[in-house]
Amino acid sequence: MKRRTESILAIDPGLRDLGFAVLKGSKIITAGVRQLRLFPPERRSAEARSLVRNWLVAHRPNALVLERTYRHPVPWLNELHRVTRAVGVLAERAGLSVATYAPQTVRKTLTGNGWATKDDVATALGFRYPALRVYLTQDRKWKVRYWQNMFDAVALAIHHATLKPPS
Repeated sequence: MKRRTESILAIDPGLRDLGFAVLKGSKIITAGVRQLRLFPPERRSAEARSLVRNWLVAHRPNALVLERTYRHPVPWLNELHRVTRAVGVLAERAGLSVATYAPQTVRKTLTGNGWATKDDVATALGFRYPALRVYLTQDRKWKVRYWQNMFDAVALAIHHATLKPPS
């Protein structure tokens, strides 16, 4: 019986912008950023869960990978942690394996340096995936920050894929 290639949904959580990527094997199926800032703060968590639910149905991944977040006394940072946990629970209920990784661990895998900058990670991904290079040259700082969410999600997926032995 032929096994299906592992498909990974990776999320770079944020309360303003949510980066995502879907990898099947080593191929990027889709990647991008969804703006949560367009919603009132009290709706952002529900919208993030809705987006993830839709991606789970559309792409049927085997695994969900999230950037690790931590509980925090600052309310908005704690809200980010709550969103991340809620998305993880949603995926677990759908029967997916869920993994979280610290940003430094992911950066070390991609660049060899755990303290590499977001620009370093994006450049490394641009070398690996030429289709992503268009997002490296932006004319505004806000665009650079915006697309870094997508690069972080792709980096999470690649990190996870390198740790998992191929089926």
